[in-house]
This record gives sequence, structure tokens and C-alpha cells, in this order.
Amino acid sequence: MSARAQDELIVADQKGQQKALLQAAGVDKGLPYRIRWVEFEAAAPLLQALGARAVDTGIAGDGPFIFAWGAGLPIKAAWLIPPRGGGKATAVIAPEGSSITNAAQLSGKRIATGRGSIGHLLLLRLLATGAIPAPAPKIVFLLPAQAKAALDTQRVEAWSTWEPYVSLAVVSGHGHVVVDAAGLMPNNSFFVANTEALVSKRVLLADFYRRITAAYAWGTQHQAEYARILARQTGIPEDVAVSVAEKLIATPAPVTPDVIRDEATVADAYRSAGFLTRSGAFDEAFEQNLTSP
Repeated sequence: MSARAQDELIVADQKGQQKALLQAAGVDKGLPYRIRWVEFEAAAPLLQALGARAVDTGIAGDGPFIFAWGAGLPIKAAWLIPPRGGGKATAVIAPEGSSITNAAQLSGKRIATGRGSIGHLLLLRLLATGAIPAPAPKIVFLLPAQAKAALDTQRVEAWSTWEPYVSLAVVSGHGHVVVDAAGLMPNNSFFVANTEALVSKRVLLADFYRRITAAYAWGTQHQAEYARILARQTGIPEDVAVSVAEKLIATPAPVTPDVIRDEATVADAYRSAGFLTRSGAFDEAFEQNLTSP
């Protein structure tokens, strides 16, 4: 790897939320390395890019991360972002005016979500707990833009999704929340890194995650300012950005054994549904000692 490449951290983001937060907090100033941001629509393509070493690190929900790790990608969860919005940042939404208002009414319906996404995980948990009774819904796997189009044209009756898509639907008056993920799953997110970057760019990653932690602390106290910058940088309406910022509150931290134990329930959910076959120690999916040499 060239010296120039070692001085650059390639960071994958979803809908510009992490970039906006870092810049709003001002913690990207005085960096001893360059950050190159790469934007993704959803976690699945982001994680594929991580696995291909096209990016060094990026944020993803626990569900898609474990799904991707289970598929054999050389990645690890390196920094914890605890539940944002109390688990309400992931939800099943239905079009405004739809008669579907609770989980039981999703039985037999066509529901869009991303394969292996946190929306997919929410549906698996709703089925496993009996919140959605038989007959099971028909899950239609689509990326967010396709899922929104399918919902708008009534090709599906609901969409299991995440922020900012939940707020985009609800705040605009185009949709309502049927059920959210609070109390149903860990609702963690992680900054995930590829295994090569964890070796060759370890010092840069540790510094970046410390800055992200400081940015979240700032964002908790300055939600309105973060919302303005998020709206300006991403083009989402400011009232939607305010809703997204309200769900920001979290205290990022290193991964601990307790976190890994909680995440084992996610692996179990995918394994029970036939989506996870990878064997080996589950704790190998996590980097617990990032600050060590």
C-alpha cells in the first residue's frame, strides 16, 4: 500500500448522515489524514463494498452486518452505535389512508424490504414473536428507492424500513408507522471495517471512531443545527431532517462481550429463517480491542 493510501480513510455513509454530523460538530478539522466519503443507498451495497476493500469503514445496522458476515465477507464490527431513537428508527410503514394500523394486520400482505436489512430483521422478529400471525406476509426484496416506488404504486402494501426513510414518509404525510422495532431486537448499529483496514489503517480507524463519538455527543446537544446541515447537504426537507436528528441520540462506544451476546440473538433469527449458515466463533465477527496495537 502506498504512503498516500495509508494517509487516506475511505468512509462509506448512508444518506450523508454521518458526514453531516461530523462536519456539523467540527470534529473533522485538523485531521492528520484525509477522509474520502462514499455514499450508499443502503447497508447491503455498502457492506459489499467493504468486503471488496473498496472502502475502509462504514455504518450499518446489526442485521445487515451479521447477514453480510454470515455470507463470508471479510469484515468486522469495530465500533458500536447503540439504539438510536429507542428502536423507533426501524419501522414498518403503510401509505397514509391504508387500513393497516397494527402488526397483526400485516398477515398475508405484500411487504417490501431489503434482503438482510434491519427491515428484514424486524419482519423476522415480528413473525417469530407471533405479532404477525399466519398466513405469513409475502416479503418482496427491494432497495429503498424501488421499495418506495412499489409502495407509492400499491404493488406492496407496506414497507419495513429505517431512517431517514421512516421520517420521509411520516413527516410528509405520505405514510404512517404500523409497528416499530422497539423491544423486538437489539437495534444496534456499528461502524464496520474490512479486516485489511483493521491492520493497515488501525490508528486512523481508532482516531476516526473517537471523532465520531465526539460528534454524536455534540449532536445530542445541538439537534437543530445538525438538522439544518443534514438538510442542506443531503437535500431532504428540513422538517424531515429535524425528525432524523431527534432519533440521533446515542453514545458510541467500543464493542464489548455484552454487546456480542445481545447480537447473537440477531444471528439466531437469521439462522432460524435459513439465511445464515456460516460456522465458526461468532465473536470473530467483532473487533473488541481497536485501541490496542
